[in-house]
Amino acid sequence: MSRSRRGAAALCSIVAAVGLVAAGCSNSTNDTSSGSNAAPGVTATQINVGSIANVTGPLSSDFAPVVNGVEAYFSMVNAAGGVDGRKLKLAYQTDDQGSSSTDLTVAQKLVEQDHVFAVVGVGTPFFGGARYLASQGTPTFGYVVSADWQYKPTVFGAFGSLLAYNTGVPADAYVATQLGAKSIAVIAYNVPQSAAACQAAVTGMRQFGLNVSYVDLNFPFGSDPTADVLQMKNHNVDLMYTCLDVTGNVAFARAIQQNGLTMHQVWFSGYDRGTLQQYGSLMTGVYLLVQHVPFEAALAFPGVYPALDTYIKEMQKYQPAFTYDEVAMTGWISAQEFVTGLKMVKGKLTQKKLVAAFNSETAYTGGLQPPVDWAGGKDVSAHWAAIPPYCASYVEVQNGQFVPAFVQGQHSVFVCFNLKSDNPIPPNPVTPGA
Repeated sequence: MSRSRRGAAALCSIVAAVGLVAAGCSNSTNDTSSGSNAAPGVTATQINVGSIANVTGPLSSDFAPVVNGVEAYFSMVNAAGGVDGRKLKLAYQTDDQGSSSTDLTVAQKLVEQDHVFAVVGVGTPFFGGARYLASQGTPTFGYVVSADWQYKPTVFGAFGSLLAYNTGVPADAYVATQLGAKSIAVIAYNVPQSAAACQAAVTGMRQFGLNVSYVDLNFPFGSDPTADVLQMKNHNVDLMYTCLDVTGNVAFARAIQQNGLTMHQVWFSGYDRGTLQQYGSLMTGVYLLVQHVPFEAALAFPGVYPALDTYIKEMQKYQPAFTYDEVAMTGWISAQEFVTGLKMVKGKLTQKKLVAAFNSETAYTGGLQPPVDWAGGKDVSAHWAAIPPYCASYVEVQNGQFVPAFVQGQHSVFVCFNLKSDNPIPPNPVTPGA
């Protein structure tokens, strides 16, 4: 994985905070298979797959669009003739309603009754079916917000399968230095995932010699942030990091404005044009972390990111309402990974061959993300480890728009680090825009 997924941690934590069972957010190691020598769902003309998404449950808007991204990518591939003469069909779209137990039930149905070849487009806070799908050797691709994806060689997260909060610390320190921060506040919810993500930031930035002057890792979801903001005022805070969801971020931004404070803010969730349209006056000067090439890079750097140009063009054609949705892009990337594996298979297609083929990728980018090494073996594969360099991109809110921030050189949106320094290092040469 390119770096810690703090936005995922914030999302997972908010699900826990509103009273859902958070089993999917815990660490676990599970029985796995390396794939099946069978090819269920495959005919001479078609490959049938399924999806599992939180379509109607709590926070469904944060997960359901993963399916729209998959559908758009499949439509593009099918319009070009499919893969080896076979069309791709998202034949079974299941809704786990945000429930870990329901997730397991629908995963079992996809395998045992629907006989899908793969699951492409997982978007759920609690991936209760992960262990089962891995044990069946079913190739699985989707959006990682929990530890359920780890240690399973048939299960592929869009940006890697491991959550590793500490890998983002050098970038945190770099951003603070670039913004000239003299006094830093860090705020998280009083649930484990949010607190753990921001505790890593606190510990790391202090190790880099930065003044983290105010810390609240116990902020209750839905509470009034005024008391925290006044404490930040007493500590002369000029930069705030949060591991909150959008609602919490907006509440803090409003309280900061109402109390006459001026500070930079770094959010790990909230990169959404609908959010910006609604709260633009509160978000001016906010920086947001992005794991992929930001949408705005298409206009800012014409021709530099052709995969992004393709994404925007095809999404506008097939799923226009979701073009600038990060979760939809995650679905697109998941489908792209699946198709990449299909195209690598030689001879008769089986689940095992697909898994082996994609697990031979040493620096997969799809043109949209920093390289992911799926082939490095048990010690360094993205199934098990966070592999340096750790790269992320950022956007800043300026005049009601997202603008790429901390661009390296003329047009490289990714800034990369190792764990020992907050000085950027050269990215892998295959990194988009490098």
